[in-house]
Amino acid sequence: MNRKEANNYIGKHIRVVDPLLGSYLGELIDIIAEPKKPWRGKVTIIAIEQYPVQNLTDEKEHALTRPPFTSGQTYEVAGSKIEPAGDIDTQTSYHESLVHVLLNEVTHFQQEKNKIARVLHELQLELQKVDSTYELDESEETDFQYYTVFKEDDFAYIIDENNNQVPLNDCPFDFQIRVKGRWVTVHYDEDLYFVDNKQKSHLVKEGSQIRLNKDQFDPYHIFVNELEKPALDSLNNGLQKFQMTHDDCVNCHNTLLNQYLASEDEKNFKGVNFISYQKGTDTLLVQHHYEREINDDGEDITYDRFEFTNSKGKRLLMTYTTENSK
Repeated sequence: MNRKEANNYIGKHIRVVDPLLGSYLGELIDIIAEPKKPWRGKVTIIAIEQYPVQNLTDEKEHALTRPPFTSGQTYEVAGSKIEPAGDIDTQTSYHESLVHVLLNEVTHFQQEKNKIARVLHELQLELQKVDSTYELDESEETDFQYYTVFKEDDFAYIIDENNNQVPLNDCPFDFQIRVKGRWVTVHYDEDLYFVDNKQKSHLVKEGSQIRLNKDQFDPYHIFVNELEKPALDSLNNGLQKFQMTHDDCVNCHNTLLNQYLASEDEKNFKGVNFISYQKGTDTLLVQHHYEREINDDGEDITYDRFEFTNSKGKRLLMTYTTENSK
């Protein structure tokens, strides 16, 4: 905004945006308008919306870029960095907002770490193909949970290092098995047969070791996998309209997962998931309203409504329901 517009915002909430140092909410206390100089504003900081960008090329031990502003303090800020705030939640404290953005940052860098680890592993496998003397770096092994395969009569299951037992029948996770010295992604079919992405079956002997990528325990991964294809298509189409992808997810509050885990016998589930996405300075919030009715003797009934709202106020509504839903 220019200095003339800024006068109308004195005593009101504004947003301080710096491409590198983050985004903050504050109150415009006064403006400083010196002749022939860009105007500046005196701003009291209320909350933080986006953490500073981290310099990944800095190899110093303490290289974290921290927020330059603190709660309740007043700063002189260049007018070019001050924007109208619009409708904001003034009940959130600075501490609460800081916890939220730090959680977003931790989630983001954890996802980036996992993506890099997967690419690194594939590159190592390619190098091993052309140079058999190259020893594969197994440092990414911490990203996987390992299991041993067992079968008793018709009951197939896997056991981890802590003797935790997981039935294989109806197991929703993707596993990896060793095929000719390489890890291949598969899902369980039946009778110790696993099927890969090319629909080829592989028999795994009892006592063999298989592994599972821990990413699949991620609430967002579970959220996406739970959706039926038409509902997932609705989510994907909505994200595309906002130029976002699944990789841009920074936070997922999966209440449906919590309900599943909390009740073994419940057949009806209803609630809202909250998922946020971040790309550059653009933020997208998705409210996923869901209903689930599990029918033992017929088709399950599902209802999914996605409400998209971005930081610029653009909104979109997409709904999927089975034919039997109300």
